[in-house]
Amino acid sequence: MPITLESAFRHFLICIGILILAACDSTDDTPDADTIYFNGNILTLSAHAEKVTAIAFKNGRVQAIGTRIGVKRHQGDLTEMIDLDGNTMIPGFIAGNSQFSQLLEQKGDIEQVQHLFASQGITTLVDIGINNEALTTLQSQANANKLVLDIIAIPNVSEMEALVDSDQVSFGQYNNRLKVPGFFLALDGTASNYSAWMAYPYQEDPDLPESNWRSEPLMPFSIFQNTFQLVVENELQLFVHAMGDAAIDAIIQASYDLKLNAGQDQRHVVMMSRFMRNNQLQQYAKLGLVACFDTSNIYQEGEDDIEKLGLSRANGQSPIKQALEDDLPASNICFPGPTPPDTIFTLWSAVNRVTKDEEIMGSGLRLSPLQALTAMSEQAAYQFFEEDNKGELVPGKQADAVILSDNPMSIAPGLIRDIEIIETIKQGKTIYRRPSTLTSEGNKP
Repeated sequence: MPITLESAFRHFLICIGILILAACDSTDDTPDADTIYFNGNILTLSAHAEKVTAIAFKNGRVQAIGTRIGVKRHQGDLTEMIDLDGNTMIPGFIAGNSQFSQLLEQKGDIEQVQHLFASQGITTLVDIGINNEALTTLQSQANANKLVLDIIAIPNVSEMEALVDSDQVSFGQYNNRLKVPGFFLALDGTASNYSAWMAYPYQEDPDLPESNWRSEPLMPFSIFQNTFQLVVENELQLFVHAMGDAAIDAIIQASYDLKLNAGQDQRHVVMMSRFMRNNQLQQYAKLGLVACFDTSNIYQEGEDDIEKLGLSRANGQSPIKQALEDDLPASNICFPGPTPPDTIFTLWSAVNRVTKDEEIMGSGLRLSPLQALTAMSEQAAYQFFEEDNKGELVPGKQADAVILSDNPMSIAPGLIRDIEIIETIKQGKTIYRRPSTLTSEGNKP
């Protein structure tokens, strides 16, 4: 059979393929892991991962997942083997808190303040509504390599003109673990003091400023819309605090006026979204808005919500379940409180939706443990354009993880509140460990 140009070229490709395969066989395609955790329940939160009982970390990222036998091929002479002893590993929590910089100012010790948050399993912290002075402090700590957590700083919108017109910030990019994605604006207040801006009146009460009180926005709509437009023109994210459905209506109207849509992928965030109506979720989806909830309010203020708004509106608050089932991005990380958020409590509240009087509020809106976990990790990562790096324990993503004393997926929902955080790992390195917990096997096979 004569040799044609086509057959010669095919033969050449086959030879090249054989050489490549030979080269692969002669090199180490499974470099040694820094750390391997095994003998536990590893919840990757990925829909594509089967049951995982071992995980390897290398250079701050997940290297491999699977069974101990499968992951063990990444073990080398210097690999630290750590026995989870039946405990559960999940992706690190992403959490918001409006008081981090204030705590730092009070205590003056960046390590101590970060330790408070790391002890809650938090690997990425959102510092919400800070001024330029606080941002400058965070930048100095970052430049001194003092940050062990990733910190997402969101300055007040009043700082926008000064920051956008300067070279102080590279928006949307981490610099020594500090990132500024956009600006914060409060459009209304809270239901507890009747300042959440509602589309329908509060229940009649002698404490109301006037009859048929619905509250009012903290700024005229025209100012809010102009501010929103400036943020959009600068290609930044706007994080708007909106408790009441009237405030959410204003955000939706401004978004339509600015011709926003989901295809633009701008991910402006409506923080709290607490008393939103069902039809507003559909508008979020069309406009590309992201809902950021806080189910811990149900326990803290549930009975008070019923008195002020009636049972129906109180029961329907923080509808994360409906959002997730409608494929709308929705996190559960907007903690407005003055102390580091209690992440396990928030997880428990999302699954149980129980008030202080042990009444279930909105039983149909209770999340599954898996949904509750993703709302504090994978969904939150999406909110900040970080879904390619965080939120799941799969190869290639950051080795940000938390080790829990029990598996939220397999215990009774009411017992989730008793789970303890054993260890917090940031990019493969332990930043918090409860004393005398995990057993290190060193280099033992």
